[in-house]
Amino acid sequence: MNTWPLQKDCKAYYGDPDPDGDGKPSRTWEDENLVRIACPWKIYLAWDITKQASGIRIHRKCASSLTSVLGTIWAHAGASQDKIEEMRLHLYGGAYAFRTMRGSNKLSMHAYGCAVDFDTENNLLGKHWNPDHGMMPMSVVQAFEAEGWVFGGRWQRPDAQHYQAARVS
Repeated sequence: MNTWPLQKDCKAYYGDPDPDGDGKPSRTWEDENLVRIACPWKIYLAWDITKQASGIRIHRKCASSLTSVLGTIWAHAGASQDKIEEMRLHLYGGAYAFRTMRGSNKLSMHAYGCAVDFDTENNLLGKHWNPDHGMMPMSVVQAFEAEGWVFGGRWQRPDAQHYQAARVS
């Protein structure tokens, strides 16, 4: 299992996506640190399900771990797109996005390229996670947690769509 950095140490571990401090992402940082990995199943943009995503853009330090997680989920689903869609994991909510955390001026884990979201509609920020009511399946949570990823659904202010390669404490 990976031991990811604490959120407060992400800049040191992943690099600074805003080295100029101007609130804009660094193209150099993006080019040096972000990679696009393939998902073993078809994923579609959660906000426009008519558009298939070309892959998941993530920090290179997370790429092999996320690839392993997705492979575990795909195997658990019997390599079935239908099963993936039943679990609503074809609804990709995004990974790298240069932005701050909601309600904060600190960079989001998405800005470091170390977070990924799935099924944003059923797993809204603040909605308490319940896998028995059409929310994020326990097998998915376990696949991420086996690689050391943190599941936002366990937080005091739940975010069950969210997984991050950064520890909270």
